[in-house]
Amino acid sequence: MRTQVGGDPGPQFNLARSWASYGTNAGGPSVGTIVVWRHHVGKIVGQENGQWIVQSGNDGHAVRTRPRSLAGAIAFRNAYASF
Repeated sequence: MRTQVGGDPGPQFNLARSWASYGTNAGGPSVGTIVVWRHHVGKIVGQENGQWIVQSGNDGHAVRTRPRSLAGAIAFRNAYASF
């Protein structure tokens, strides 16, 4: 996430849930939105067959892009920088 928002936002964003205060409230999921869970964060990059496609790091020890449930998400954020 750190490199996908146009630069390193700083050490205050080392914890995934810290991203719940980054940028502005998106009000819900959409392509380009940052999705935040308590222990994980990713960027929604698409939607396919009714499922959201999320790109995130440290997902199975790698950066992955895959369909992912948004259940349990605590925030959807718009980044200040463009992706």
